[in-house]
Amino acid sequence: MNVLQKKVKNLLPAYFAMVMATGIISIALHLTGSTSLSFGLFYLNLIFLTGLLGVFIYRCIFYFKDVSEDFRSYLKGPGFFTIVAALCIVGNQFILLNRDIASARLLLIVAAIAWILIGYGFFFNITVTKDKKPLNQGINGTWLVIIVAIQALSSLISFLTEGEDQPAYFLLFLALCLFLLGCIFYLYIMSLIIYRISFFSLNAQELGAPYWINMGATAITTLAGSMLILHTQNFNFITDILPFIKGFTLFFWAAGTWWIPLLIILGMWRHLIMKVAVPSTAKGYDPSYWGMVFPLGMYAVSTFRLSEALEIPFLQHIPKYFIYVALFAWVAVMTGFLRNLYTTLLAKKSTPITKEGN
Repeated sequence: MNVLQKKVKNLLPAYFAMVMATGIISIALHLTGSTSLSFGLFYLNLIFLTGLLGVFIYRCIFYFKDVSEDFRSYLKGPGFFTIVAALCIVGNQFILLNRDIASARLLLIVAAIAWILIGYGFFFNITVTKDKKPLNQGINGTWLVIIVAIQALSSLISFLTEGEDQPAYFLLFLALCLFLLGCIFYLYIMSLIIYRISFFSLNAQELGAPYWINMGATAITTLAGSMLILHTQNFNFITDILPFIKGFTLFFWAAGTWWIPLLIILGMWRHLIMKVAVPSTAKGYDPSYWGMVFPLGMYAVSTFRLSEALEIPFLQHIPKYFIYVALFAWVAVMTGFLRNLYTTLLAKKSTPITKEGN
C-alpha cells in the first residue's frame, strides 16, 4: 500500500470541516464587502467538496470496514456530521453568491438525508454498544459538530424561504424546530464537555482545535436564530414567540463571545509554553485545525446577521475586523495543509518499488 492509499484509508471523516471553514470565510468576506475574494473561495470550495466526496465514496467502497469502525467510534463518529454541515454551508454560498436556489435545495435534500442516517445511526450505535467508553475517553469538542449540523440545516432552510411569494410556513416551522433541537443538544453535550475539561486531566495534545467548536456551536446557533428572525415574514406562530427567539439567540451569542478569550489563552499555552507545533507547518498540521477556522468565520457571520436581526448597528464593527482574524487562521492552516501534502507526495516518490513477495 503506497502512502497516498494509506492516507485515503485513514482519512478522518471530519475532513469535511475544510469545506465548512472555506465556505464560511467566503460568506463572511461577501457580507463584509470583499466580493472578489469571496467568489474565489467559493469556486475553490466547490473543488474541495467534490474532491472530498469522491474520496469519501471511494473509501466507502474499498475500505468499508475502516469507515464502519470510524462511524462506531466515540471520537471519530461525530466527525461524520461535518458532511451535513459542509453541504449546508455550500448551499448557503450558492444562494448568497449565485442566487442559485435549485442547487441549494438539492444540497439541502442530500444533507437532510445524510443527517437522518448519520444522526440516528451514530446514537443507535453508542447506545447499544457493549464497549462503552468512560467520559474522559469518549467525548471532546468534536461532539459539538452534532449541533453544528442541526443548526446548519436550520439556517439553510430559513435562507431558502427568502424571496418566496407566499410565506413557506412549513419550512419556517421546520427551521424553528431544528433551531430548538440544536439548542437543547448544545446544553446536553456542553455540560458533559465542561465536566470533562474541568475534572479530568488534559494534556496539550488533547486540548486542541476541536475545542474551538465550543464557540463555533454557539455561533452557528446564533446564526440559525438570526435567520429565523429575519425570515419570519407573516408567520403568526413565530411572530408570537419572537421575543423568546431573540432572547435565546442573544443568549448563545453572549456564550460564544465569552469562549473566545479563554480559547486564545489555551492556544497560547499549548503552542508557546507546551511547544506543540503550529498548524502552518507540515509537522504541526492536523485536519482538526479546520475545526478552529470554522468557528472564527462563523462568529463573524453570525454577529453580522445578529446585528441585522436585532437591529443593533454597532455590532457590525465586530465582523468588519474579526474577518481578518478568521482569514489569517484559514491561510495558516491552508499553508500547513499544502506543506503536509507536499511532504506526503515527496514520501511517495521516494518510496522504493518492490516486487510482490519480496
